[in-house]
Amino acid sequence: MDELTAALAELEAPFRTLVDDSEWAHASVEGLVLDSGTWWTADDRTRVQPQVTFSDAFSEAGRHSGGVYVEGFIWAAGQAVAAAWCGLGTSVVYGPRAEAYLGVPLAPHFCRRVQQRNGTAAVLMSKHPRLLPLLRDGLPRGAVLPGGRPGPRSVGA
Repeated sequence: MDELTAALAELEAPFRTLVDDSEWAHASVEGLVLDSGTWWTADDRTRVQPQVTFSDAFSEAGRHSGGVYVEGFIWAAGQAVAAAWCGLGTSVVYGPRAEAYLGVPLAPHFCRRVQQRNGTAAVLMSKHPRLLPLLRDGLPRGAVLPGGRPGPRSVGA
């Protein structure tokens, strides 16, 4: 977890002063995940795959009672990689094989709205220019669902 946190902070660093000066909510997508993301754990019940597409993870979340679609970053093969998975509670139910998972559990209505507007399967990880308001203003009320354990910048972490 420390390696993933450090890697994301390093990717965010070049944009940090711009955000501090402009009062944006997040410096980058990496910063958004550090600020709003929660930790998830894979165990022997997790259906891990070598790769999981954003659309597969979204579909899988809809198949599980209480399942949530999570977008964020994983630590795999010594690097931070943008990824999506299906979570339940604090566990990864279906997702890519990784050593650490840090992501934002997203509400289905928010995901569908962004996916339709941007024409992308990824919601936060698409790097679409239309996501800049989310970095400036933060995620809208109701966009983030409960799940995972407190992330690196969670209050009280």
